[in-house]
Amino acid sequence: MKKSAQVRLKSYLFLLINTITWGLALIIVKPSLEVTTPFRYLLYRYVIAALCSIPILLYYWPKVKNKISAIQKVLLVEFFGTVVSLGLLYLGLAKTSAIEASFLTTTTPIFVVLAGIFILREKEEAHEWLGLFTAFLGTSLLTFLPIILNGMSPEGLSLEGNLFIIAQNITTAIAMIMAKKYYKNLPKLFVTGISFYFGIVSFLLLSLIELWVQNNGLNVSMTNLGTQFLQAVQLDLQHQSVWLASGYMAIFGSIIGLTAYIKGQDGIEASEASLFWYLQPLIFVPAGMLLLQEKVHMLQIIAMALILLGVYIAEKRIKKRATSRSHS
Repeated sequence: MKKSAQVRLKSYLFLLINTITWGLALIIVKPSLEVTTPFRYLLYRYVIAALCSIPILLYYWPKVKNKISAIQKVLLVEFFGTVVSLGLLYLGLAKTSAIEASFLTTTTPIFVVLAGIFILREKEEAHEWLGLFTAFLGTSLLTFLPIILNGMSPEGLSLEGNLFIIAQNITTAIAMIMAKKYYKNLPKLFVTGISFYFGIVSFLLLSLIELWVQNNGLNVSMTNLGTQFLQAVQLDLQHQSVWLASGYMAIFGSIIGLTAYIKGQDGIEASEASLFWYLQPLIFVPAGMLLLQEKVHMLQIIAMALILLGVYIAEKRIKKRATSRSHS
């Protein structure tokens, strides 16, 4: 086998690992949100990920120049890409079904292309607009399925939850456009490691604010708030689903999944790598039906078919720009 063919095969294997790990993500996380909140789950996830990423940071730290400037750039981008985006994603997942949420996150590359059009003023040809319109039509069908079916949708679907997921897609697209500008000369694994620690601080604060809101904004002392938080954490960690979700997403979703995606892109064109993003339904649909006993409505399949048709029509444009990273 020629070296180029070996490199391509290696890339395919890495991207297959990425597809499996990210495709299972929301299916595995969903049960944990029945016993904990999205913000506390994300806190646990990032604590585990940060501990696992210590060797990565130690390796890359000496290699990064202008560290203060680099960290400032990471914090700016990851505010949208980690804090806002993942907060919205798991708020949405807590309200809608895992399969529906996974279908909607599969449309993220479409929003990246739209962000390029509206933020970077990128030009589109007629067939590309037709493809984007078709894909967006499928996305809209998925989003408003609870209204379209008027109470006859599969159990667990929620318009509010779906809108949170769409908002996540938008903020992720904005973060990816920003990352394209600010991360050009930064090691991607260094960026990921820094984002884990930023995530810990952010989701700890959001968890405390969440408890304060649950107390109706009463004059609760920091001591009492801290006590309530520790009690909530103790209760959360008694549930296996919380450990499974946090550990899986920290190790497989964040570190292994993202590394596999980065490695997969090394040997093939980014356009070709992006196509693996659309293979995720082959993972999360059967997994959701088997593990969570969720059902798939025919309109969900039709919506996904419209999205894939739109991608095919606008293939050249999406292949060039549709890149992706871990917030599920």
